[in-house]
Amino acid sequence: MNKKYLITVALFTMVFVARAQENVVKVNPLAAVFGYLEVGYERVLNENQSFQIDLGYVSFSSGNLDYTGFGIGLQYRFYVKKAKNAPEGWFLAPVANYSSSSANEFKTTVFAAGGVAGYQWNWDPITLDIYGGPAFYSVESDDEAFNFGFDGLGARFGLSLGFAF
Repeated sequence: MNKKYLITVALFTMVFVARAQENVVKVNPLAAVFGYLEVGYERVLNENQSFQIDLGYVSFSSGNLDYTGFGIGLQYRFYVKKAKNAPEGWFLAPVANYSSSSANEFKTTVFAAGGVAGYQWNWDPITLDIYGGPAFYSVESDDEAFNFGFDGLGARFGLSLGFAF
């Protein structure tokens, strides 16, 4: 009886440990330096594709300026190297982001869409994700000083640390 129990526990443990990591929760440490909290969740869909959603929030006061904002981003990742399975290795992804912020009496919205290429390392359970690529930006603001006149092609970069499970 004792041997059957030990074999069952050993098999269960091996299956659990060998199970591929299908989820990654991430934070962007660079955004935190600027007072912006950005948290992401990546879900593996199959051995070479995943879906990621990022949520962000910022709130600070400086002098007589009260600034708050939120953002949401989406990525559909295609992991291209056959030797590794998602969520690890080289990937390509279309991206879309929307953010809205307000400071005192004016509001600014930013929409961005584009594509990125990157690499995600996975040191069970820690991950490091770095990516970059072109994006088209559309910025609208109630205050001309914050409109930036920036509608057009720009760059998008990202770095995040995560926990895979």
